[in-house]
Amino acid sequence: MKLLSKFVSLFSTPPPPPPEVGEGLNRIGELFGPSVANERNFERRLAEPVANALSYCDRLVAALPPSIDIHRAAFAENPLVHALFASADDIPLTLARSAALREYMEQPQAWLDDHFHALLAARRHEKKVLGAANRGQMIATDVPQRLLYFSDQAMTLPAADEAGARARLRQAAFDSLLQSFVSHLDTLRHGREDLLVERELERVRLRTSRDAEMQERYARRLDELDARLRADSDALQPEHQIGALAELLMAPEQALSMAPLSFRVDRAGKLVEGEAPAGEPLHTLSFIELTSRDRRRHVVLPVRIPREDLTRALEQARVERDRIVLI
Repeated sequence: MKLLSKFVSLFSTPPPPPPEVGEGLNRIGELFGPSVANERNFERRLAEPVANALSYCDRLVAALPPSIDIHRAAFAENPLVHALFASADDIPLTLARSAALREYMEQPQAWLDDHFHALLAARRHEKKVLGAANRGQMIATDVPQRLLYFSDQAMTLPAADEAGARARLRQAAFDSLLQSFVSHLDTLRHGREDLLVERELERVRLRTSRDAEMQERYARRLDELDARLRADSDALQPEHQIGALAELLMAPEQALSMAPLSFRVDRAGKLVEGEAPAGEPLHTLSFIELTSRDRRRHVVLPVRIPREDLTRALEQARVERDRIVLI
């Protein structure tokens, strides 16, 4: 009876996947094309990996802290905002240069509330410097210190409310997993093109060589290149793409991960370890750092922004552009 049930299951039509998994499968079809989407057992082989990857993305988003307010006054009030930007003037500059925020302001939902939500991303750095430090009743100079600072601040994934922003982030995280695999395939394709060129060069060398030892060396090299080309060609076949993508989606932490970080700093951004000097106020900065497949790391932080601040920043940027044109 069990054997009959197993036999019937091989030819029965599986139930449709949940809507969110279906959307994920459709996204794969958009990115990888019909040759992959129309492959036999495409849905059956990828439904579980897609569900697993979406669940992982849910956990990533849930690990993020609540949104913090980003505006000029927050630069003085919130130590984390003070650390993220070099000055209060950098906040409107970051808002104005975001293409995602400019596009968002053209949509009706941007005007539903006085605030909107987005994701702030930045690169974390540490710099070794020499500075002054209290040593009891003395002030020592040329003391080795480490400064914490951030660069490449960017605002992205705007939404009318925090729930909408987190939903967009969840989709962006899933897209990031898929894009990492697309990049892997592009690397294989470009590498294959280089191998083809190298193989032709080796063939020319083999034909023109009169040295038996060199001919043998060229022949061995041609065999190696042919083997690598066959392996790359196999990896680019739709059925193998599906298998490799399924492996990635079942272990998404290899391509996308987040880790909580915490630092103690003074007002100037100097990192403090151990006991703090007497009378020196310290702040503990806690945030999440995201690591992508290429090992680049970004601090990511949900933020809430006054719509009026963005409007003012965009207007100021327009005035500056017009002034430059006139000059």
